[in-house]
Amino acid sequence: MTAAILFGFILTMKKTCIHKKDIPELIIMGFLSITSYFYIQYTGLLYTTSINASLLLATSPVWTTIASVVMGQEQVNRKSAVGILIAFLGVSLVISRGNLFSLFASETIFGDLLILLNAIVWAAFTLYGKKIMAKYSPFTAVGYITIFGALMLLPVVLIPNQLNPVSILEQLANISLKTVTTVLYLALLCSVYAYYTWYRGIEKVGAIQTASFYYISPLFALLAGIWLLKETITILTLLGGIAVIGGVYLTNKSKLNGTKKINK
Repeated sequence: MTAAILFGFILTMKKTCIHKKDIPELIIMGFLSITSYFYIQYTGLLYTTSINASLLLATSPVWTTIASVVMGQEQVNRKSAVGILIAFLGVSLVISRGNLFSLFASETIFGDLLILLNAIVWAAFTLYGKKIMAKYSPFTAVGYITIFGALMLLPVVLIPNQLNPVSILEQLANISLKTVTTVLYLALLCSVYAYYTWYRGIEKVGAIQTASFYYISPLFALLAGIWLLKETITILTLLGGIAVIGGVYLTNKSKLNGTKKINK
């Protein structure tokens, strides 16, 4: 919600506007990328580790590729197919912690499946939002998407539920400085600043070079989980993570090479 307020302030200062006919699409995108995405993600994190979550979320580009193929927008070549298989082998290793024969007996299976669903939701948002993202500047589109998505999150915040047993109105009286600092960090750095620098990078060095930094994110999440949350990682989980990132990289590299050939 804080990020939505900040985006609203910036968009007002820049005097940006959108066409009324695009509002329904922006609302759907807000539901996919903000409302459902964060509800599923934070629910999943209650039942799994941040290390598992970071590695499983990294499969989103693979799901995007699969959905594109199903919808007839792309074709899978041999390299992409191998990348997808390697990524899914990595997912299986991460979830089962190396014991593939008891995959669904894992203590984190419920949270892991929710995080995988989270990655699929982001893939759906990516495909659905292609036209809108091409029509407006990325920052403007993301700003309105965040605002619409945050508005749809209000019932989750205001009404007690499994993720939020006590409504935010009841929590305000006991809010701490640490909580305020965390919220501001998430809003300022992880939302507004992150989106700005990401799309600024695309503008300066291009989408291909900027996208390559995507693979660093799981590494930092893994290190943060070990350092800050005292989580442990096994060799098999690490190997699974490497397989996930390697599979995603192989799939994306194949798609980028195909794009370069088309452009030539």
